[in-house]
Amino acid sequence: MPVLEKIHTLLPELSKNERKVADYLLQYPYDVQRFPADAIASSCNTSRSAVIRLCQKLGYKGYLEFKHDLLSELDLKNGNISQHHVTYMNLPTAKNDVLSSYMEGIQQLNQLVSSKELNAIADLILYANKVITMGFEHSSYSANQLTFRLNRQGISSFSICDLTLMTIQLEVIQPGDVVVIFSISGSKLYHNIIEKCHQKRVKVILITMTPKSPLSKLSDYMIALPYVSHSFTKYLIDDAITFFLFIEILIEAIYHKKEKLDSCEQ
Repeated sequence: MPVLEKIHTLLPELSKNERKVADYLLQYPYDVQRFPADAIASSCNTSRSAVIRLCQKLGYKGYLEFKHDLLSELDLKNGNISQHHVTYMNLPTAKNDVLSSYMEGIQQLNQLVSSKELNAIADLILYANKVITMGFEHSSYSANQLTFRLNRQGISSFSICDLTLMTIQLEVIQPGDVVVIFSISGSKLYHNIIEKCHQKRVKVILITMTPKSPLSKLSDYMIALPYVSHSFTKYLIDDAITFFLFIEILIEAIYHKKEKLDSCEQ
């Protein structure tokens, strides 16, 4: 029996947390190519053990064995997916080309341009003592990019992309500083970092693509961006482009606020 069909058949027998994982995998099966078990669990707002239990109930020793079979079934290498699988994937709006997928994401980003959340974040960054951007692994590129763009606007910023250095930096941050975290999955690895920021009275901005992440409740501000790769099933495309586009929207908002301040001072 195909893996996705096994998951669908097993749904009535699953616990609440296992069902969260199963529903997620049925909707976004390609994420097993991108994410380890911990990140899948974070995206489902559940634990890694729930992911492993589901894999075992499906007859696998663990996540890696399950991942291998699922990716073989999806035939990721050739970009083929059978009609039988589409029923469980729930992807009626899946796009046939990369440009269409990104354009749809851009249209969703357009809704942020005049939003209260964007303006609140722009104000926070503009008046911050300094801005520390954080991103782990692939998200580090976005953290570095925001730091680069802020410094060009005359706003003091630096990026940290190493977990050990992030923890060390928490010892010297001060009230009035702002921490911006880039995390597609809203990974739980930032949980202690955010708690420490709150103890230091440092505001935290989370930029993610997983609005139901546990981090969303911990952060002072959260922006949930469109998860473009979820609408494209031929092969894995890069969500960092969405982060970079958001950064430009944010920089524009900051620029206009600085213009108004400068004109008032003249």
